[in-house]
Amino acid sequence: MRWGMDVSGSFLLAGLLAIAACGSDAAPAARAPVVHAAGSSCAHGSGFALSLVSDRGGQPTPAAAAAWFARHGGLTGIPVEGWRQVSRSGSGSGATVESGAVTLHVIEGPDRTWQVDSGNRCL
Repeated sequence: MRWGMDVSGSFLLAGLLAIAACGSDAAPAARAPVVHAAGSSCAHGSGFALSLVSDRGGQPTPAAAAAWFARHGGLTGIPVEGWRQVSRSGSGSGATVESGAVTLHVIEGPDRTWQVDSGNRCL
């Protein structure tokens, strides 16, 4: 009986994930806290990490992805303007953008568009 309930729960979870994937190409599936790196100049703050439903359908630049996320990401306190890229990973698949006290990490999908996957706000 237990195995049957596990299988049913797995199908239910898979169905819910499929429905969520159909609803939005870039909708966050889950949030988790971000751990601040040692040596960070931000002693107090808050952070988030996202599980992206899709790795396609983002914005043309890291700064544009940050601005889009500010408008549509569902988090308060993310600036809509003033984004500037401050670093880019050596492989070219990730970048960091900042505006005011907010830092976002963006990733480049296989379609060469960018989406926010995590960030933090220094208080």
